[in-house]
Amino acid sequence: MGIPFECDLCHFRNVTKRDPELSNAKDGHTLMVIRRANLDACWSRAESTVRSNLSRIILDTQAAEFSFELYDYLPKLGCSRVEDRVGMAVAIVTLNASLRPGKYTRHLQYDSMRNTPTWYRNAYAAGTEYMVDTLYAHDEKKVHATNCVTAGEWFVRFKLGAKLRMGQIRKQNEAFTPAIIHALDKVVQDLWETSTDTEEKKKLEELMSYVLMEFCACLRGEEVPLLSLQGLLTFWEETVSSEEPFIMLTLRGKFKGEGELRWHCIPIPCHTKSGLPVLKWIRRMIRRLVVDEDRTSGWVFADSQGRQRRIGYYDPLLVEMLDKVKTHFRGVINPVTDVGEYSLWRSGRRGAITEATNQGVDQNTIDLMGRWRKKEKARGTEPGLPMRQVYTELPYLSPNTEGRVLDLTRAEVIEYRLILQLVPGYVSYHIEPSSKGGSKLERTRKEVERKALQSRIVGPRGTERERAKPRGGRSYANAA
Repeated sequence: MGIPFECDLCHFRNVTKRDPELSNAKDGHTLMVIRRANLDACWSRAESTVRSNLSRIILDTQAAEFSFELYDYLPKLGCSRVEDRVGMAVAIVTLNASLRPGKYTRHLQYDSMRNTPTWYRNAYAAGTEYMVDTLYAHDEKKVHATNCVTAGEWFVRFKLGAKLRMGQIRKQNEAFTPAIIHALDKVVQDLWETSTDTEEKKKLEELMSYVLMEFCACLRGEEVPLLSLQGLLTFWEETVSSEEPFIMLTLRGKFKGEGELRWHCIPIPCHTKSGLPVLKWIRRMIRRLVVDEDRTSGWVFADSQGRQRRIGYYDPLLVEMLDKVKTHFRGVINPVTDVGEYSLWRSGRRGAITEATNQGVDQNTIDLMGRWRKKEKARGTEPGLPMRQVYTELPYLSPNTEGRVLDLTRAEVIEYRLILQLVPGYVSYHIEPSSKGGSKLERTRKEVERKALQSRIVGPRGTERERAKPRGGRSYANAA
């Protein structure tokens, strides 16, 4: 097996420093959980692997005894010391934590269960057993030595065995589509026009701006509240009034996988191919902040105390609005889909990746839009699945997404390099910091398309996705 093995009774003595009492219910429960942990550690390897190793041990030792007279060459199993050298105490605490109710399942899933050994290791490093031994790898990365039992081979095998036994249920947010956003726009617009409550109108403006920013910029839900009002106003007039109008989202903070605070400047087009009302809602929100509230700094999505709003503040309203969409715009949301599965957490990002795939955007550009680095792509997904596949919503994929050959062309704008992705008839931007200066955006669509042809960017003109239109009138209330 390659890991220490001791019986349940020995493990009990190691973690309690006494013999079990048959009349004690806690002792019986402890022995049962120890048996579970032992089995998880033992069966972290496939049954065929274990049988193969055992057969080879028997074959080799029988052959050696026939040919040689060897003295005590086999390693001794077990341990004469009464001590928990494998972390069985932490293992049974971890298994006990897994019995708590989960969010989507009856009990906690593996990803939530493993937080228990994580806090134990952090507490261990903060205590008297802290070590400063450091190894340097060839790529200049540091590897720190530790004596913590949760870093040992037995505990690693225990976690793997528990994961294989428990399995994983991955519940992802449903993806937004342009049709859903158009229908949502009509529902929210109707409520916005009839409402006399200032706070309600403000929340509706922020919700639609949140959805559009997340979808158009392919942002994670937790990244949108990083939007800085001061940064947004700095570029507003210049970008919105340019020949190719766009809005520069200026986010300040740490994105996933980053270790330091930094500015992220990500432009989104004011006019998209599918006609999303980007400029309408963001302009309304900015006007309310600057004119009505007399604010020019701080976070865009903030409460009365200036603190960042969280996703949980907007999600209930989003679900309420999508329920109206499902009722009055039949076919926009699948009838069997629960609107509670939509969330600002990842619905916008998944929708952006799915729509980009439908538009024939090449894989490298999708990875660029998602800001997925090699380090991030190496973890956090199912084995063998790129991040773009994890985020793609298969039911919304167009059957005609294959066969388009696209490439990238670059243009320097102000102090940044904008990476232009040309989908025929539509230009979107992704930004990277640049030390080089540059002129203002003076490229027209015609010039960009001409340079794209020179770079041999080709692809059939895709059909524009139809807006969600209610039946029988302008107001969604008359639809059905």
